[in-house]
Amino acid sequence: MIHIGKKRIRSGFNAIELVVVILVVLILIGVALVVLRIQRFEMSHPASPARTQTNNNLKQLSLACHSANDVFKRLPPAFDQFGQMRFPASVHVHLLPYIEQDNLYKRYLGAEGKGLIATDAIIPTFLSYQDATQIKNGAGFQNFAANLRVFSDKGMATGFDANMPALGLIEPGKASIPNSFPDGIANTIFFTTKYGNCQNGGSRYVATPDSPFAAFFGQNAALVNAHPSDPTATFQAQPTADECVITPLMAQSMSKYGVSVAMGDGHIRMISLDLGPRTWNLALQPNTECN
Repeated sequence: MIHIGKKRIRSGFNAIELVVVILVVLILIGVALVVLRIQRFEMSHPASPARTQTNNNLKQLSLACHSANDVFKRLPPAFDQFGQMRFPASVHVHLLPYIEQDNLYKRYLGAEGKGLIATDAIIPTFLSYQDATQIKNGAGFQNFAANLRVFSDKGMATGFDANMPALGLIEPGKASIPNSFPDGIANTIFFTTKYGNCQNGGSRYVATPDSPFAAFFGQNAALVNAHPSDPTATFQAQPTADECVITPLMAQSMSKYGVSVAMGDGHIRMISLDLGPRTWNLALQPNTECN
């Protein structure tokens, strides 16, 4: 008689399965460590009230651009006529009706940009509490520079890795959402921070683009990472009063960790000091797709 034994059932893992399990565990540990590092960074570097206020105002300006675009089917120009305006004005002036400053805008229209209203009005949305340059209570100054490559035709036509031509008294712009942004507005910087008062490198919201007090940035293509005084840097990293007058048309960080920027979709990002110049240039140029 032939006896048939019971089929032996294998238990446990073979070598390949064990390796897979170990890899999965290592990946999970790696993810946990990254999350822990982020949490520790946020706990040790919490957003200050001043930084929160800065980010909120940056977001308001970016969203105001969408409101203007919805009405006129294009963005405000860098410095030209727009909407009811019978005379050239900066993108900041054109955004006044969309940041709850409609009465000021109407007064500005009535005065045709002349008089004290053109220089001394205090607009809270244009100011950052992070600015340590003593901006005279905010009279006429602003802390959020507009990207020339978005709001001017000249900037739109310039290659992302090339310097824009010299700026004039009038800088028209006809960009529109979404037509002018093949890479998407979420990948394009609209506004960033800038000191309000750095001797002749300050920033007034009514100034023309070629003015030392222009409320713009992005004329030059970056060649190096962030630096306090290098005019070829992505942005100036917490420059001193003497350093920030070198190139008034540059973004300036108010934090040692990087510079706050408003993307076209309203999201606020902190750009680190080690961001490469090519990535920065691509983020400024709306009609060049990242690759």
